[in-house]
Amino acid sequence: MSVGALGALRLPGVLTRLRADLFSYLRHVRWLRRSGGPSLRTLEPELGTLQAGLDRLLRQLQLLMSRLALPQAPPDPPAPPLARLASAWGRIQAAHAILGGLQLTLDWAVRGLLLLKTRL
Repeated sequence: MSVGALGALRLPGVLTRLRADLFSYLRHVRWLRRSGGPSLRTLEPELGTLQAGLDRLLRQLQLLMSRLALPQAPPDPPAPPLARLASAWGRIQAAHAILGGLQLTLDWAVRGLLLLKTRL
């Protein structure tokens, strides 16, 4: 995200996008836990902790949005089921991509929220 785009952020947009992104990552983490197979068994405790953390973060985000009287986002349309990966290597690559994307999303959220905090 460019510096100009960071300057144009507005609270409702940031929170709505963060909510949608977190729901997407929560769905992907659940999928990883279901379809991970033996290749991801060693990550099961961390994936469980991550799923619980995403659930908690989404609840707190929803509470914040209701406290600020922001319009509630419409429910997301049902997403198509995620494909089952046949190879262990494919599951490891999927986990790496999902967790890397989540890290970037959370980095974006922290930057955006800190910027907005200084404006409030």
